[in-house]
Amino acid sequence: MKRSVVIRRKHLGTLLKRLTIAYISTCLCLWIGQRHLIFHPYRELVGVPSSSPWNMPYQEIVIPSGSGHLKGWWIPADPRRVKDSTPPKVILFLGGAAGNKSHYLDRVEGLRQLGFALLLFDYRGYGESPGDFPSETQIYKDSQAAWNYLIDRQKVSPQQIFIYGESLGGAIALDLAVKHPQAEGLVVQSSFTSMTDMARWKGFGWLFPIDLLLNQKFDSIAKVRSLQIPVLFIHGTADDVVPFKMGQRLFATAPSPKYLHVVPDAGHASLLRSGEQSYLKAIGQFIRQR
Repeated sequence: MKRSVVIRRKHLGTLLKRLTIAYISTCLCLWIGQRHLIFHPYRELVGVPSSSPWNMPYQEIVIPSGSGHLKGWWIPADPRRVKDSTPPKVILFLGGAAGNKSHYLDRVEGLRQLGFALLLFDYRGYGESPGDFPSETQIYKDSQAAWNYLIDRQKVSPQQIFIYGESLGGAIALDLAVKHPQAEGLVVQSSFTSMTDMARWKGFGWLFPIDLLLNQKFDSIAKVRSLQIPVLFIHGTADDVVPFKMGQRLFATAPSPKYLHVVPDAGHASLLRSGEQSYLKAIGQFIRQR
């Protein structure tokens, strides 16, 4: 009997050791590989601005960034939409975690119809931009490089620039806007409060020490308090990728002037399809108020 108890305890101890090793190994993998869970770059372009159905003129540009460069598109404003001789407003467009710059041409076309010129580009490792897999720190540097390009190469005044970010790009746009309070405004679409909150919402929080494991934090809820420019938040109520309540929290935490545009029953990817006219109208009103 005693021998049986000893054997069972030994087997239990062995099992616990194996489970501990497996748990620690999983935590290590999450620490090392979390960038691959967050970023989903695509190399192949699905089109260019001049392709049908967009038919927009554009210029291919190279943006110096650190020791390398980024590839982007400069899309001038539609002259039919520009009033008087006033220089057009410019949108610095920051895309989300997946795809590349070519996946946003539908929204870009709609924004250009509002009278904007636009700069969109590939983060390092995305689309046509060389480089290895990105990180939070590197992608902030890429957005700063794009800002510098507008100021230094295109000679755009900071007061002409609206920073626009979608999903993960909303966190990047917010970081850039905090650093540049001279910008004209900020638009944050379908974005989250922090990567920690996202991990907990997806169910990782009960099993893993998220606060210790996350090294790609994208802590927008902390940064939004420091905003010094007007901001428009846009979110769909049926978003199943970034919950609507996170957009509400960002809005509630941001200082004024701030605005929230809600698209009823719209999901993350279907926001434009569900409410394109109201979406563009909200952005147009936001711009005219500046």
